[in-house]
Amino acid sequence: MTPELRAALRNLRRVRAEKPGDELGTAAFAAWRVAIAEALEELAPRLLFPEDRQRAEAEARAARAEAAALR
Repeated sequence: MTPELRAALRNLRRVRAEKPGDELGTAAFAAWRVAIAEALEELAPRLLFPEDRQRAEAEARAARAEAAALR
């Protein structure tokens, strides 16, 4: 595992841990979904397998779409 991949995975775990609790459907939740998308976009190019890269990119797009719908 490369140091870049390790750092991107650590960042994604950190961002996921920051999930707002009772704030679903709020601006704070939308901001968290954007942060998730950014972490996934950072991670995607560092993943080894094309399927994993595609899944991370798709999850990032979905997170951004959900954030946009909440705003």
